[in-house]
Amino acid sequence: MKLKKFAVGIFAAMLFTGLAACNTANDEQEPDPTEEPSEQQQENQDNAG
Repeated sequence: MKLKKFAVGIFAAMLFTGLAACNTANDEQEPDPTEEPSEQQQENQDNAG
């Protein structure tokens, strides 16, 4: 019985970690409109314009 609870706990922890990792990867790809542009982005805009 203890082994079954332990296995379910480990599985839940791995599942949660995997879902959390997937969600952060998607957030990094989309720019945050409230975030200030980075120095590199500002330099690219200065050189382009």
